[in-house]
Amino acid sequence: MSLQASPLADQGSDPHGKDDFPSAVAVAIQARDWPRVRRLCERRVRTTPEDPDAHRHLGQLLVAEGALDDALGAAERATALAPDDPRAWSDLGRVHAARETLAEAARCFRKAVVLDAAYADGWHNLGSALKRLGHTEQAFEALQRAIAIDATRADCWLALGGLLSDAGQIDDAIGCFERAVKYDSGEHDARNRLAHELAGLGQVAQAEALLRQATAREPQNVEAWLALGNVLEIGGKADGALACYGKVLTLTPTHPTALGRALSLLPQDADPAGLPARAASRIDTSDTPDEARALIGYGLAKHHDRRGAYAEAAEAGRQANAARRRAAGPLNRDALAVRVDGIAATYTADFFRERRSYGVGTDQPVFIVGLPRSGTTLVEQILSAHPLLNGAGELPDLARLAMQHRAEPDETPWRAALALDQRSSLTAAHAYLEALRRGAPDKAMRISDKSPLNFFHLAFATLLFPNARVIHCTRDIRDNALSVWMENFSPDQQWSTDFDDIAFFAPQYRRLMAHWRDALPLPILEVAYEDTVADVEGQARCLLDFLGVPWDDRCLDFHSSGRAVQTPSRWQVRQPIYTRSVGRWERYAPHLPELERAFADRVA
Repeated sequence: MSLQASPLADQGSDPHGKDDFPSAVAVAIQARDWPRVRRLCERRVRTTPEDPDAHRHLGQLLVAEGALDDALGAAERATALAPDDPRAWSDLGRVHAARETLAEAARCFRKAVVLDAAYADGWHNLGSALKRLGHTEQAFEALQRAIAIDATRADCWLALGGLLSDAGQIDDAIGCFERAVKYDSGEHDARNRLAHELAGLGQVAQAEALLRQATAREPQNVEAWLALGNVLEIGGKADGALACYGKVLTLTPTHPTALGRALSLLPQDADPAGLPARAASRIDTSDTPDEARALIGYGLAKHHDRRGAYAEAAEAGRQANAARRRAAGPLNRDALAVRVDGIAATYTADFFRERRSYGVGTDQPVFIVGLPRSGTTLVEQILSAHPLLNGAGELPDLARLAMQHRAEPDETPWRAALALDQRSSLTAAHAYLEALRRGAPDKAMRISDKSPLNFFHLAFATLLFPNARVIHCTRDIRDNALSVWMENFSPDQQWSTDFDDIAFFAPQYRRLMAHWRDALPLPILEVAYEDTVADVEGQARCLLDFLGVPWDDRCLDFHSSGRAVQTPSRWQVRQPIYTRSVGRWERYAPHLPELERAFADRVA
């Protein structure tokens, strides 16, 4: 969520009525002639130093240039000269927001709307600052005030949609993004967010159509091409996605996201425009930011892996993970151990017996958990091919609801189940079911949520759904670790960038799953990846028996379903079952001795 988009100050009417400076600077800003804006402002400050508008405009120009200390001085001078002008306070708030002094920014924006309660720009900026401060309800109210004043403001609808999306109110968020696009057809962020949400709901064709309109309208719009490439990947259109990333690279030849994604899709013998060499050069360039180095490195590792060039893949993966680790930091092992200890000590069998009346009685939810890259997507694809089953993908809602139901805002999320009572468990359960059932056919007997790390939240899930089922996916830890290490996960998954950290994380997760088997009243089925790829029909029958649905041959043809797949396994699960990923770590053993060393005593 951003502040008002203009890099310079509000161009509202000048209450001071000073000669032609306001009109001259307005014309220069409209023409985006920033050198002229600077000359006009600096001349005005010299000749008429008491003019607050000159200081306002100069302050915003200095923000755009990154001269934040000078910008603050100019903006504070403007408020001193015009203490009753809401525009001056709003622009001072923008400077504080750029300096990350958000509490001060919010104070300035509040001052602006106190001076003029009908100042939509001030309400919008106040909402943005409050959102960044984590004051979600107040941010929502401020943005609603802005829209009540001017219902055609695309930036306010976009910001409000972002808040609603974060809160899991996807349908309402989509409505906001649609209004943002309606009121400003050039609002790139709104169009991209709308397409992202539609794709997340499985409405890939609609998302694709929206982004094709955007790229046709503005063929130089890099973000639209990136978004279109991602949507085409979700829909299984690798060639189209690769073409989109190629278009980005013609516009921005070293764009890290496009370079990484293109490499991950590049056929093993193809080398258009020397992409692998370009990627290697970019990684080795000293001024390449670590996050860019990581994005490119992960893509390059996948490309070399597909070619069977395991030494090169290992080196690219090593560079990518080192860069990500420098940016995100290592795993906090002590905090993880304390977390697992706390969960195991708190959520005992007695705890659940005392709360067996909590939640709702439906047996529709199925939680598929395990380490990432352990076969969770494969299991969901097999199940989703059945006409009575539906896969919701990786939903963020269980973790989000746990965050919302903590007793205190700074309390750790694993304690959320302690704060539930009978009433709040019903409220949370219905909120989760709304997300789970979104887009599912009415006849679906079971709907799966395959967010693998939900094993941290199974106590919370149990209090919401005492009749749910859990499928626990496992895999040889060395293959699993290698697959995790080679994947571009979110930076907050700090355990995924180092084999020693993975070797610490995995036993903690297994300790937790062993506890759940003893303490949870929910049935848990363990499914080993190796067993599934060796005997897909046998494992599919076991899964269907566990879920209480009859056999259907379509489960064996899961790779032909055409479902949208959001996760990194999207290409593997669109192929018939293969076993080449079993024992894959052995191909890397000569090139990644740290992998075998980390798991020497932990093989299972």
